Amino acid sequence: MPTVSRPSLLLLCALGLAAPACAGPRVNTPAGFATLGDDDHFSYRAASAEGVVLAVRVERNRPEGNLAFWSRVVDERMQSRGYVPDGDARPVQSADGLAGTQYRYRVAHQGRAHRYWVAVFVKPGGFLSRSRVYVVEAGGDQEVFDPAAAAVERAMASFRR
Repeated sequence: MPTVSRPSLLLLCALGLAAPACAGPRVNTPAGFATLGDDDHFSYRAASAEGVVLAVRVERNRPEGNLAFWSRVVDERMQSRGYVPDGDARPVQSADGLAGTQYRYRVAHQGRAHRYWVAVFVKPGGFLSRSRVYVVEAGGDQEVFDPAAAAVERAMASFRR
């Protein structure tokens, strides 16, 4: 099996050709949260001992859509599942400058009030990269989510591709 020198590996990461070998999209893990690692569905997951969860997902932009399209898809899907908007959609920006839209919802789950926040970002494709949709989400029982809300908000604002 051929070996790749460290400088060559770093160059491949910088060019985006070896994404699985490089750190993917992340947020700063809030104090009191444990990083859970990634899996087939999430590139980042963390949770507090009380049950507040923070995650990042990356999807191919298929069908090819812009931020307005994907924001509406997410909002309609959440509302069709019984999530109730908790305020208006708000424009947000990732730590590396990508424009996004954040929604906040509330929902009753097993007789308890829950919060769910989701931010959607769309990165256009380029010469060496494909267009991607990034979903940054956080949720939990309202009783434990509300005290963690400021830390969750800071973590979501720290999202970077």
